Amino acid sequence: MQKNLKKNITFALLALLFAIVFTASPLNGQTSYAATAKAAFSSGSTTGYTNVRTGATTGAQIVTTYAPYTSVTIYAQVSGQAVWGGNPIWYRISATNAAPRFVYSGLVAVGSNNGGGGGGNVGGGKVVVINRTGQWAYFYENGRLIRSSAATTGQPGLETPLGVYHVFVKLSPTTFYSPWPKGSPYWYAPTHINFALEFREGGFFLHDAWWRSVYGPGTNVYHYDPVDGWMTGTHGCVTMPYSTVQWLYGWAPLGTTVKIIA
Repeated sequence: MQKNLKKNITFALLALLFAIVFTASPLNGQTSYAATAKAAFSSGSTTGYTNVRTGATTGAQIVTTYAPYTSVTIYAQVSGQAVWGGNPIWYRISATNAAPRFVYSGLVAVGSNNGGGGGGNVGGGKVVVINRTGQWAYFYENGRLIRSSAATTGQPGLETPLGVYHVFVKLSPTTFYSPWPKGSPYWYAPTHINFALEFREGGFFLHDAWWRSVYGPGTNVYHYDPVDGWMTGTHGCVTMPYSTVQWLYGWAPLGTTVKIIA
């Protein structure tokens, strides 16, 4: 009788231990997914018409297409097809317990929950914020983000200077002349520019760049442009696509604030 009682107690303890281990185990995939889905990585908005795909490649099925400035929630970054400038990052915009949906990172402006890359209150009036880490430009009017664009800033050694500036010269068209002599690795031939807005003395402009076809993350360092070949970042200026700078030239008057942030 005593022997059977000890045996039953032993079995009961083993059963209790097994129940505790099983309950705490990560084998319950549904619970794990739910916990992951609650904490989104970040938020942002599309910068142009953006295909939403089932995988992180342009060969994946297109589920839908988002219009410019569509808000998205980013649940994860994944490495996939490098579409522009050697950048392989795609964003998963569906929860991990839902059907996979991905957009290319080069088509999304990532910001905080208040939208944009201004790092908080950008102030009143018209403000241009250039995020060097994200290689992205944000345009605000009276504190509201009205547009954003991929951008390219200064290459290593000639980084676009951080700080708060104001547009004091507008030129359209103009020609840039190299301040470096021939033989310098930084020398360049006289270059036609369609739209240029100078924000800091010494030749620091916001301008178009006809010799570039891609902008955004990774373009401020040595990268491969699918149209124009190998190149690096600027000489300190901020370049953006022609359509963006054409719009900017008409939108931004002299005195417009320009914030260059890390």
